[in-house]
Amino acid sequence: MRVLVTGGAGYIGCHLTRVLQAAGHTVRVLDLQPAGTAGECFRGSITDPEVVAQALHGIEVVYHLAWAFRTWRFHPQIRPEEERAEIEENLCGTLNLLQASLLAGVKHFLFASSAVVYGPTGPLRVNEEYPCHPERSTLGGPMYGIGKLAAEQMCLVYQQRGLPVTAFRLHGVFDDGELNQFGRMIRQALAGAPLQVTRGAGGEYAHVEDVLAGFLTATGDPRAFGETFNLAGTHTYDDAELARFVVETAGSGSPIEWIEDPTQAMVSVSVEKIGRTLGFRPEKGEFLTPLIGQALQAARRGRLGSGGRR
Repeated sequence: MRVLVTGGAGYIGCHLTRVLQAAGHTVRVLDLQPAGTAGECFRGSITDPEVVAQALHGIEVVYHLAWAFRTWRFHPQIRPEEERAEIEENLCGTLNLLQASLLAGVKHFLFASSAVVYGPTGPLRVNEEYPCHPERSTLGGPMYGIGKLAAEQMCLVYQQRGLPVTAFRLHGVFDDGELNQFGRMIRQALAGAPLQVTRGAGGEYAHVEDVLAGFLTATGDPRAFGETFNLAGTHTYDDAELARFVVETAGSGSPIEWIEDPTQAMVSVSVEKIGRTLGFRPEKGEFLTPLIGQALQAARRGRLGSGGRR
């Protein structure tokens, strides 16, 4: 199978390209900075129709993971020019890919969306029929969920036009090389600094191997065409509990500083639909505390190896 991975130099993209190659597929990567990635590399932006058309030549399956981040909740003020650029790059780029994929006769277009499209849900695990309110969340930036939901709808338009599409709503993808906010907590705890934690944050975080398995399970399966699936873990995590675990395991006296921001609160999702439709179920279960424990041990060893200082 000849596949294109947009954003193949990113975190999930790098893992996906390696898994696809190991399975014997011919992999092409389209990315702004594709150096060092597996497979044939195309350097360029999905906003360039000529680059997109060239990258899609002879391709059977597209995994669309590319996404530009321009706005962040940490900015002290709204920057309309960055919001405009983020929307234009992501939505116009996705439209370029969809149009070119339809013309190229692509057999399956798989899009990496986000569970942020639901907005904060609290601990209730929601399914794909739950109302979407991305405007209530700033996870990923104020325009992130809004753009992802719009891109999903664009994909479904092209499903109606004859391009088989599938959208996955991901949330909090981790492995031992990517701990994101928990890696930051580890560094703070080992330094004795306060851990900053958003009250009420969390969700069914996923191990990257489960995410990749979900993508591969759906690929080429007609039961997945025109569908949107939550793709997450099966264990519900609370960031506050994980922060306490970090402090206790590190033997640190670090206090926890609470961030009161309801726009960053828990997004909790059910994976029943993908199991019911495709027979897929994530296998990792509760994986995050062991990864955090291992990372703490490795960080301690690193400190001792450098004279106890960083």
